[in-house]
Amino acid sequence: MLEVKDYSKQELADAIYAGNIKPKSRLKKLWLEITRCPQLLDELHRLHYRTGDSGFTAQMVERIKYYLCLD
Repeated sequence: MLEVKDYSKQELADAIYAGNIKPKSRLKKLWLEITRCPQLLDELHRLHYRTGDSGFTAQMVERIKYYLCLD
């Protein structure tokens, strides 16, 4: 279960994909899933996310959980 809190990008990718994807590929996989969901991208931009940001706020993580159907 993914806890709703602030995460760095790598921490979030590690939390979601731990165990089933190599560590180097986790961040890429997360970004691919986010970019494949236009509604999620819109929500993240509405919450002031920019591509160069180092992480995600708790609100952003909540939206990511919702749109990617994560527990």
